[in-house]
Amino acid sequence: MALTRTQMNDRAKAGSIEETIADTLDRCERSQSELNAFARIDRDGALATARKLDAGEQSGKLAGIPISVKDILNVGGLPTHWGSRLMQDAAPAAADTVAVARLRAAGAVIIGKSTTTEFAHTMMGSSPHTGLTVNPWNADITCGGSSCGGGVSVAAGLVRMALTTDAGASTRLPAACTGVLGLKPTLGRIPHDLVPEGFANFIHLGAITRNVADMALALEAMAGPASSDPHSLAVPPIDTSRINAQAGNLAGKRIGLLMQVGNARISRTMTDTIRRVAKSFEDFGASVAEIDWTIDNPEPTWRILQQSNWAARLGKTIDEVESKIEPSLTEGVRIGLSYSGQDLQGALNRRTAIFRHVQKLFEGFDFLLTPVMSREPLDALHKPLDPISIDGEVVGDMRREWTPYLNLFDLSGHPAISVPAGLSDSGVPLAFQLVAPWYAEERLLSAVAFYEQQHPWPLLDARS
Repeated sequence: MALTRTQMNDRAKAGSIEETIADTLDRCERSQSELNAFARIDRDGALATARKLDAGEQSGKLAGIPISVKDILNVGGLPTHWGSRLMQDAAPAAADTVAVARLRAAGAVIIGKSTTTEFAHTMMGSSPHTGLTVNPWNADITCGGSSCGGGVSVAAGLVRMALTTDAGASTRLPAACTGVLGLKPTLGRIPHDLVPEGFANFIHLGAITRNVADMALALEAMAGPASSDPHSLAVPPIDTSRINAQAGNLAGKRIGLLMQVGNARISRTMTDTIRRVAKSFEDFGASVAEIDWTIDNPEPTWRILQQSNWAARLGKTIDEVESKIEPSLTEGVRIGLSYSGQDLQGALNRRTAIFRHVQKLFEGFDFLLTPVMSREPLDALHKPLDPISIDGEVVGDMRREWTPYLNLFDLSGHPAISVPAGLSDSGVPLAFQLVAPWYAEERLLSAVAFYEQQHPWPLLDARS
């Protein structure tokens, strides 16, 4: 199994962090031919950090903990390839992004850059730059995207934490598909200093871990204001010492259950899973009330905003680069170029309406419970532009019909976490999503810690 925090600290005290990290690097390198979780493994950088920790030149609550960083985020000294052939000759980043710098300052050891889909634009697990990243539970099903390598590196026990992003599904979906935790905090809780448009931004930084204790450590290390991110400036302090199962006791809590948010249907397996989780919450003493989503599916609003972002990035050169990028990205860019100012402002207005609708729901509930996805993980080679089927019926567009539960809370900014809910009859990871009011991460993670204590989820042994 992956080393626990206590084991890691014991080794650190014995002066053997370098040995531990060397072993971690060996396992990661051996796993590449099977899992392909890393776009780049930084052996020299990781060992250099380990030596500094052993020598007492660095310290912190994450001392010696191995992590992966999604390859759309800057790690000083390493190139950022964005999963794209367009970026294959990228120069090394001049500096760490804020979240990476904070993880380093806390003593984390960056093992390498984890794989991502091309410019983080799809929910599947492959890119033209790195190829297919494989789900360690079952190679035939997707590991989810766009933070595909982040989910796999944690689920396979290669690293303890993965730094990820989430603009529409990209942290919570890979976590759900690989049987681990995926947190999208409140917008701005972890500052994001790389987005070109900081005010209308809905791209969150998040984390994937195997347990709540590690998630609290990761959040504590990265959270807090940064002058480069306007959404982070008013973020209140977080006290992760208050995150524990006792504080998360659900007795007396009010939980609103959203089974659908404008999508056509939900599979029998996912329906049974969410109702089983809801029954567990009731057994814990919570009240669960099913509620209707009374406004439109949020996905079309999200699509206009995201495709406009892609158009801003690649629109001027799309005719030149089309042959080098994925068809799904080309289509998204071209559609983004077709939108009018009225379309864009209308989407921004609807985003505010969605936020206010969710805020209204929290007047009557402490948490919202939803599926992560409307059906089990798709086949590993499912094409992003192909429709999906649920229980044998074709229902339509992948993003609109499979994961509208996820981009909903990217638009509204509320903290949301994907939580393992056991395995299906065929051994596929299942999950649910729990959502809290803005800045209520302590409450959210404590509730999940309580659930984790009562219903520990299965984890894969670490790759040897």
